[in-house]
Amino acid sequence: MKLKKVVSFLLVFSMLFQMTACGEKTKVPADIVNGDFEAAHEDGKWTGWTKEDAAFNVRGLVGTEKLNGAVMEKSGDFYFAGCTAGNPAMRGTLTSDVFQLGGNGYITFKMGAGKNTEKVYVEFFEEGNNTPLAHITNEDCDGIFITDHLITKIVDLSSHIGKNIYIKVTDNDDGNDYAYINLDAFKVCTTDAEISAAKAEYSQQIEAYGPRPFEEDETSTTIQNGSFETGDLSGWLTLEGTALSRSGVIPTSQYYWIDRSVYGNGEYYLDGNNNGVIAENLTGAIRSSKFTLAGDGYISFMIGAGNGDCYVALCDGTTDEELMVVRNEYFSDPALALTLLRVYMDASDYIGKVVYLKVVDANAESGFAFLNVDDFRVSLTMEEVSALAVEQLEAIKNETYTSVAYDDLATLLNYYTTYSYPVPLASLTMTSYVQHQVVDCGTVDVTAFLSEAAAAYGDTPVNDIKVLHVTFNGADISDNFTAVDMSAPGYYYVTYGTSYQDKSVEATFTIVAMDDNTSIANPGFESGNLAGWTVLADNWSILDGNATGVISANAYWGENLPYNQAGYYHLDGWNNGIAEPEGWQIKSTNFVLSGSGFISVRMGANAAAVRVYLADGTEIGYYKQNRFSDINFPSLAAGGSWADMGTYVMDLSNYIGQEMYLVLCDEVIDGGWAHAFFDEIITYYETAPDYTTLYDVVADGATAEEVHISWQLAENMK
Repeated sequence: MKLKKVVSFLLVFSMLFQMTACGEKTKVPADIVNGDFEAAHEDGKWTGWTKEDAAFNVRGLVGTEKLNGAVMEKSGDFYFAGCTAGNPAMRGTLTSDVFQLGGNGYITFKMGAGKNTEKVYVEFFEEGNNTPLAHITNEDCDGIFITDHLITKIVDLSSHIGKNIYIKVTDNDDGNDYAYINLDAFKVCTTDAEISAAKAEYSQQIEAYGPRPFEEDETSTTIQNGSFETGDLSGWLTLEGTALSRSGVIPTSQYYWIDRSVYGNGEYYLDGNNNGVIAENLTGAIRSSKFTLAGDGYISFMIGAGNGDCYVALCDGTTDEELMVVRNEYFSDPALALTLLRVYMDASDYIGKVVYLKVVDANAESGFAFLNVDDFRVSLTMEEVSALAVEQLEAIKNETYTSVAYDDLATLLNYYTTYSYPVPLASLTMTSYVQHQVVDCGTVDVTAFLSEAAAAYGDTPVNDIKVLHVTFNGADISDNFTAVDMSAPGYYYVTYGTSYQDKSVEATFTIVAMDDNTSIANPGFESGNLAGWTVLADNWSILDGNATGVISANAYWGENLPYNQAGYYHLDGWNNGIAEPEGWQIKSTNFVLSGSGFISVRMGANAAAVRVYLADGTEIGYYKQNRFSDINFPSLAAGGSWADMGTYVMDLSNYIGQEMYLVLCDEVIDGGWAHAFFDEIITYYETAPDYTTLYDVVADGATAEEVHISWQLAENMK
């Protein structure tokens, strides 16, 4: 018996110590090292854990209270979030240091995401044995209700007390549907009370985050949670898929593309992508509670993105037949890419019928293959539709925030002012606008242009449109609008309007006064608009009767990439409402080629080109940009070039003395960045510019260091 006791003691002793490479004995820890991930990790290395491959980068150790909208019940200051550690498609393993299992043999920990239970899991091994003692998956993650939440797990290893144990976390999922794992609070239990507390916590989590009871009253004339103001999908029933989930219910204050607002209603809306958190290739469908359609049968809601087979349908509450379908017909990238746009449905044919609304994301192929929705209102009367439309229009008119690079409000206001409303609006609006004008310097009767203007209150025409004031260089210059002194060349802004009852409406047009026939009107777009230019595209956005597209941004995107803008404005191909694959053209006023016969244009992006015509329409020049290079983003210094404009010099000296005009083109091309940007068109050089020594200076998008964009002689491809 004594010999057996000695042998038993030696076996236990060997379990407590290991040999190092130097022959020293190291005690195996009696608990999980850094099981709660609280150890310092600023040096970019794990403490107590070893990673292999790409999935478990230490940058995934975060302390946020929420992750992708999910409340994270972390145990301390930090937890591991797989989605912040890198691309969700990355794979790898994370293995703990060996420890001796003590206590009562139970281990608890918290686990989130890992939706594919065949590819993402946590296993427990005895040192030296490749057969797992336990295999744990996150079967609670449904991708709809329970997503990133850290759900408590309990592992019974009580039959292995005293053994040297290690934990191995595996992520073999290279997909995008919660294809990562979140972890926290690995702990060896010492008492039965800890196990009971963990079981209770698990039950509370499932109740708190799991599917809500879905109840509906078909006799109701409204739907539940139509604006998602509960902050979740309460009142909505998931029909299929995971594309439309709780993690998509996000604050309307959250920007997309760094500085773009969705201009939603209330505090929350449903976003089918959430800045990439929800994979674009996912599909799914949800429906509202059933209701009996009442009022005058009108329905309104807000919709964004959905550039694929994504739609909202009004469905029969008995047969599930899709009675009416609305798609985002106004989708435009980038002008209105994800922005929420209010739309209206005339469902009066179904008044008194039990129906429901269905939101569908059925396309996993094309770009923007997801849907944003908000503020569903049903059973509206004609009066309620009119009031809502006016409220929405006024809200955008009074909005103050807009992204610098995209001038969102101009495009969005254009949408609401030109929308085909199903009922007359109880508002005073301009129904026809005065276009920009080009005149010779001198005395001008600006009232003569008002014949183009018209206004109405609902269906009632409103006359008596008057000029209100004329400004030049920021100051009012005249009160005699039939004889305004425009002897100084430049931009004169004419404000006109009318009143009806207690309402008034105003609009503005620009007059370009010129005294030089060697230049085109508004050559650098410094009027802040397209005054002097003729748009040759039917699909160009129009705001207050005039074409959009001229903006004042010097840089774009969060990387602060330079446009190389010459003055305060430039023509921006992102801001005319035309989709990237489509082309467009604008035509200048005529000018007489003089001086050296050289001209220059700043142009950028992949689709930019300039065509030169004699006054009779004969094409004499065709010049394309050649700088575009989608490499080494976001560094121009490293050879990249995107929306930045370069100066191109064109030799037209064979045509000195002839009258001509320019056409700026966004050409239809294959490939990305099919946009065009233009600025600073100089049509008179007394002597030929020495383009070999000239350059424009910008700040590099990667380092902000000075970068020179050299001028070049453009090749005439005509």
